[in-house]
Amino acid sequence: MTTASPREIAVGFFEDVGAGRFDAAFGRLAPDVAYEVIAPPPYGGRMDREGLGQVYGNGIGTVLAQPLQLTVVGVTAEGERVAIEVESRSVNKAGMVYNNRYHFLFVVRDGVIVEGREYLDSAHFIAILDV
Repeated sequence: MTTASPREIAVGFFEDVGAGRFDAAFGRLAPDVAYEVIAPPPYGGRMDREGLGQVYGNGIGTVLAQPLQLTVVGVTAEGERVAIEVESRSVNKAGMVYNNRYHFLFVVRDGVIVEGREYLDSAHFIAILDV
């Protein structure tokens, strides 16, 4: 039996989110994942899996008129650390285009993401949410 590499697990997270398979995506996160969105509170900060789910489900997920399309632009993996560049595209319910660029750093251990840091244009993220 082969085990997925940290790279495959991390990239799979974005493939799942982009396809609307949120349960599968969040299944790739450790129950006690330490995740940080680099944005000012209440839009970002340190959170666990439940908090991250609220950001997606009760935050950005409620304001978008279209599913969030994610494109992985680049991946660098070394051991259990995976750095990923991602671009997103969508439109919010007010018609504002959401096109953001991200850098994620994941630590993958024992087949799940145990740590994550998400860097993004937080001003654009906040503008989409506050319309």
